[in-house]
Amino acid sequence: MCRRQARIFFVALLCAAALAAGCGSGGPAGGKATRFAQPIVLKVNAASAPTRQYAGIIQDQLKQVGIPCEIETVEFNTLLDQQRKGQFQLTTGRWVGGNQDPIYLHDLFRTGAYQNRGRYSNPELDRLLDEAIGTFDRVRAKELYTSAQEIISRDVPQLPLWYVDQMVVARRNVQNLNVPVDGDWRYLRDVTVEGGKAGPFVVVLESNPETLDQLRGTDASSERLRQLIFNSLVRKNENFDYVGDLASEIQPSADGLTYTFRLREGVRFHNGKSFTSADAKYTLETLLASDSRKANDFFEGAGAERKPLVRAIETPDPQTLVVRLAKQSNKFLSSLVPVGMMPQGYTTDQQKKAPVGTGPFKFVRHDESQQVVDLAANDAYWGGAPAVKQLRVRTILDANTLQAELRSGGIDLAAVANLQPDTYQALAQDSNLQVKQFPGVNVVYLNFNVTAEPLSDPRVRQAIAYAIDRQAIVKELLLGQARVANSILPEQSWAYTPGQVYNFDPARAKQILDEAGHKGVQ
Repeated sequence: MCRRQARIFFVALLCAAALAAGCGSGGPAGGKATRFAQPIVLKVNAASAPTRQYAGIIQDQLKQVGIPCEIETVEFNTLLDQQRKGQFQLTTGRWVGGNQDPIYLHDLFRTGAYQNRGRYSNPELDRLLDEAIGTFDRVRAKELYTSAQEIISRDVPQLPLWYVDQMVVARRNVQNLNVPVDGDWRYLRDVTVEGGKAGPFVVVLESNPETLDQLRGTDASSERLRQLIFNSLVRKNENFDYVGDLASEIQPSADGLTYTFRLREGVRFHNGKSFTSADAKYTLETLLASDSRKANDFFEGAGAERKPLVRAIETPDPQTLVVRLAKQSNKFLSSLVPVGMMPQGYTTDQQKKAPVGTGPFKFVRHDESQQVVDLAANDAYWGGAPAVKQLRVRTILDANTLQAELRSGGIDLAAVANLQPDTYQALAQDSNLQVKQFPGVNVVYLNFNVTAEPLSDPRVRQAIAYAIDRQAIVKELLLGQARVANSILPEQSWAYTPGQVYNFDPARAKQILDEAGHKGVQ
């Protein structure tokens, strides 16, 4: 049996098991076929074929333990808006970048945090996360984050599914492909094309960016463009520690209340202006005065209790920036990573239309009707000029269209999540294409709205976790292009711990549901 046949057989087996469950076979734990009068609605990104397929398998596996589930496909940006407003019961998602730092647990799970889309609240967890974010003792911080992950894994406000490997399809003549573990798109600066490239080098986004204003864009596509056009003061290295980007040195004071950044010399914006501390001050002050979601990271509390973390920003000379904090916070450096530096006086309205940064590629034009952003190499880039001189970033929502464009030569490189796993195997057989697999740490997850019945009961969420055969999905559906995840944090993180592990155990899932009083309805 070939790999594709085995995969089809695996899906068929799951569907057959689901039909058996629907016919009333409660299984050894004794539950009836349907335990809830109304199905749980699982909302997924309509444009992602892989998501729709694994969601279908999850739907079938939940039915096997008596949990009725309906799948609703939603346009991506609409889905994001619904998640922010809590207009869902159960949804899928994929964290890009943020899950690499334990500080992010504070944004995801603390009561009232802006990324806490499931409305989860646990005072004990709040206390642990508040202490962890304010301690600079890594040994103590690891203890706190270990305890936090144990609580999160027990209460299951989110269920990590798997870490996704980074699959790249490129034309055969594309060389020097080295995708970093965090997937930062600045690797495109080093890409070369054997024999050169007459027209633009075309890469793909799987969803439209929310905005070209990088101070406001927080979706994955907006972040990809930010990485190409901008630099930040701080970036993450391969170990997910914070190091300088436009800052050549970062010097925290002994009390953790002052950060002094020595800026790289010789850095210029795309408009030719030299980058100085005045630009950095202007960028940060513009962000802090806005209602951008990125600004939330520099404040604590909400409403009348909202207090700024940054007390003062000073520029003693053109190459030195000093930021004074109101209190110690480990979150400060991480919050700077997605904030690209922009020229003093350049407004956010201007950035929406024609962004100007210091990054490896310069903005040329944005054709919204064609879903295309054209960029040009920044030959004066402080990190070295890109080999590709014209870069075109296209949004292609449909996976079949993307596959056809790859085969016809309309696309030079695709590193996306909306192709089926077996599509990569098929594309690898094309003599004009190459498929490469790189380790990844971005995590795919299920997000529960814990205020929505019946998911407000953590036992129901635990049962769902036991009911899903993640290992089988990774092996047979994803074809080994991912690894099962037991924490939002990647295993490479210094703060990682698996907490409570949910191996596939449908009998245990049924038992938990029975104990929770969900023994079935006729």
